[in-house]
Amino acid sequence: MDKSRLSMIELDDLFMQAAETERRLPAAFRRQKLASWPEYVQEWSAYGWDDFVAPIGKASPHQVTQYERALILGIEHMNKDDRRLVWAVAHSAAFRERGPAWTKIGKMLGNRDGRTVKRMYQDALVRLYYKIPIESDDEILGDLFS
Repeated sequence: MDKSRLSMIELDDLFMQAAETERRLPAAFRRQKLASWPEYVQEWSAYGWDDFVAPIGKASPHQVTQYERALILGIEHMNKDDRRLVWAVAHSAAFRERGPAWTKIGKMLGNRDGRTVKRMYQDALVRLYYKIPIESDDEILGDLFS
């Protein structure tokens, strides 16, 4: 980890990128090969009948390292409810331009308002921010003068 403490925005970005990285990782279970034909339209003018959807690229080593860093921060410094909330928000925002789906997460948490969920998320990040230990001055000064 870096010598300095992460800011709130950096913590938010770290978890958002970690959720995207988790979706880029290979599946835990490999799908079995199927013995059926893919679905297609049976018309002579059906060539190109569906839009092309680009596959998600694979995760880089740097992204995997940041993903592990987010996992360690979540496991060591967050309680179960905060961890669940932060990962739900991060996964709802993964590969989405509009950000997290606050209302949908509110319904998952028991019919709460989206604004309440957003405040709970920010509070969880604040608690995480203050639980991350700062390196002592002796270690920092030792690095400067050695």
